[in-house]
Amino acid sequence: MTRTIYLAIFSNGLRPAHYAVFIPSGDAGTEGKIIHVTGTAATGFFLEFKRNYDFTSEQRKYQLLPLAQVNAQYLKDTTGIGQQSSDTTACDRLESSATTVPPPGRSANPFHPSAPNCQNWMRDYIHRLVTEGLIPSTADSVVRGAPRLL
Repeated sequence: MTRTIYLAIFSNGLRPAHYAVFIPSGDAGTEGKIIHVTGTAATGFFLEFKRNYDFTSEQRKYQLLPLAQVNAQYLKDTTGIGQQSSDTTACDRLESSATTVPPPGRSANPFHPSAPNCQNWMRDYIHRLVTEGLIPSTADSVVRGAPRLL
């Protein structure tokens, strides 16, 4: 059995859009988990897993693009007590793979358009999932073709 994962693109004003992987709980709906890096080019980024994330409470403009089909054995829904939470501890294969992709550190020139950000990390992460055989190579083109601004 496979499940669909999505590239979530969040508006970030005039700055580059924020990229994350969204995995719906039970393969449907607006609730699930987010895999992403958070931070800034000035301070550096860190990996975070947001559990019980609910898009119905999202205030920012966002877009969800189907990214790939993943074998359900590589995913674990983590509902806990049903409240949104964040942590850095991997609970399944996709999360474990995320821990092997270094987040961008502090940039020497954080305001330069080429400063590494979450979009760079997402391309590296998706490429890692493709290399590990967890998702098809078509996912690379989804990320490369995603809007940089939203």
